[in-house]
Amino acid sequence: MIAIYCLNIFTKGRLDTLFELDSNKILKQHQIYRLVTFGFLHGGVIHLIGNLLIIRNIVYPFFQNKLSFSSFLGIFVMSTFITGIALITYYSKNSFTFVGSSVGFYAFFGLMLVFYINKGWDYFNLSIGQQPFYNNGLVWAIVIFFLGSFITSYWENFKQFSGLFAHNISFLTGIIIGVIINFGR
Repeated sequence: MIAIYCLNIFTKGRLDTLFELDSNKILKQHQIYRLVTFGFLHGGVIHLIGNLLIIRNIVYPFFQNKLSFSSFLGIFVMSTFITGIALITYYSKNSFTFVGSSVGFYAFFGLMLVFYINKGWDYFNLSIGQQPFYNNGLVWAIVIFFLGSFITSYWENFKQFSGLFAHNISFLTGIIIGVIINFGR
């Protein structure tokens, strides 16, 4: 994602133009690839750093011994694709563009929830109790989920397009994937 961001700067934004979730180009020009590629783009350096910190410090450490890298990447891509379809469907009357990996990694928060539900309350308490509260990945995942959803929705004035909708679709996708694969059993 860092290389893609740098390449986008070097090309003066052309990479975003080619790969962002652009509702008009998907619906009218059938550029379906955009339903996945937008998850690897970022709107700014703070957006990129924030997403990389969450993936590197919360999401990947939790899943590194629970999923293979190919499964991890597959879930990310599948969630990005499903969330892209939901966004295009829900906002079909409004032309919009969108970028960001959160539509892929919010699914992992849903998987975390399924994992802890399947493992049971005792396992959850043991996991939480083994580290300081402020250092617990699940706690931070919850904080980031709500904070990220609120911030993006605030930036968008809670009107035409909402990060809250995108994040929740990704989260629900993670829950569905977790239930289907019986994650944590």
